[in-house]
Amino acid sequence: MGFLRKIAERMASFWGVLHRVFPERQFLIRDHGRVHCFTLGTVHQLGVVGVIAGCVLWALLATAAYVDKSITLANRESEIDRQVSELNGMKGEYQAAFSRLDEFKGTFNRITCEVSDIQDSLLKIAQRNAEPAKRNPNDMPKLNPDAGNGCSPGALPQNVAGVRPAAAAPSGPDTDHIVGSLPAPGSEREALKQKVDELQEGLEKLKASHGAFLEHSADITASRYGTLAKTLARVGVDAQSLVEAEAERQMRQPGQSEAYGRGGPFVAAHNPGNNSMLATPVALFNDRAARLDNLTLALKAVPLAEPLQDYEVTSPFGARNDPINSMSGIHEGVDLGAPMGTPVTATGDGRVVFAGWGDRYGNLIEIDHGMGLHTRYAHLSRVLVSVGDRVTRGKPIGLLGETGRTTGPHLHYEVRVDGDPTNPMKFITAGQDVLKNQ
Repeated sequence: MGFLRKIAERMASFWGVLHRVFPERQFLIRDHGRVHCFTLGTVHQLGVVGVIAGCVLWALLATAAYVDKSITLANRESEIDRQVSELNGMKGEYQAAFSRLDEFKGTFNRITCEVSDIQDSLLKIAQRNAEPAKRNPNDMPKLNPDAGNGCSPGALPQNVAGVRPAAAAPSGPDTDHIVGSLPAPGSEREALKQKVDELQEGLEKLKASHGAFLEHSADITASRYGTLAKTLARVGVDAQSLVEAEAERQMRQPGQSEAYGRGGPFVAAHNPGNNSMLATPVALFNDRAARLDNLTLALKAVPLAEPLQDYEVTSPFGARNDPINSMSGIHEGVDLGAPMGTPVTATGDGRVVFAGWGDRYGNLIEIDHGMGLHTRYAHLSRVLVSVGDRVTRGKPIGLLGETGRTTGPHLHYEVRVDGDPTNPMKFITAGQDVLKNQ
């Protein structure tokens, strides 16, 4: 009883404080000569204060949520801009690299053409001077300047400026033999030989620079391949298997005619880890570029994209309490919440193997991406594809709904590898890195 009495005394004291802070107030309102009296008690005042405080608190929370969402959206836009900038930078680097490669090729062809022109000129001079009869060098007939092979003669010495080549000539030691056999004056032979030596020296330097450039490009290509391979390994996908599958797919492209034969000498394929057969920088670059191209093409079929443009993960992959019967169970996919009717898109290229009612799944779509990869999209309100359709990444295949065993509108999304369910968020996370580096 003493304890209850103390509680009562404290409540009475607290009420007295409230009564002093919010005393009873009367309001007089005069209306057409009549006076109306309104009394506002302590309880009413507490109610008004509570309502005002609730409104202020709601306004503060709403403002904080709006600011937080604005910051999140700004960060996401900033990340997207950064990724776009990185992608544009990589494209620019590769375009610049291939522009340099074209410049190397043009310079290489020009120097080769010039060497060929001078060697051809030496052959013509040798033929003109090979007669046994002695003649004055000033009486040698002039060659037709329009009989060239399309190459520019370059900066030839003044005493042979009127000579133009007619066909390509052998290089190297043959040139020395021709120059040594000329009965022309020594200064003319030495000038021509010096010009040939200078051009050949420049050609060797250009070959070395071109080879170093190709080796650097091959290293960059191998680095990109390694980055993609490591990212795919995190979700249990072997990059080399993708490359081999893509190469095999290209070999059996539909529509190729079998009316004509195929053949040629057998050359054993080299081990990708052994570059001993890639004797030249060109072969090394071509091999690594081909592997990267095949991997890039094969990645189109791997389900790395997001099935919804904007969503909220309402139930993750793995063990959970069932939302309907509250029993422990296994969730073989992820639930992605979004408004009813939101377009659902394919996460990778593939073929539709199921499209219709799937019992507890409701309206269900299943896509075979090859290489043992399947994706499922469940609880759809509408199916937009049919069995056998070929779909590409990003193509709308259905609309989000709440059909089947569900408590509300959402997308149940599954990724299966060789029939076993795998956490789809691993593929989505890996896709953010892979698609950025493509």
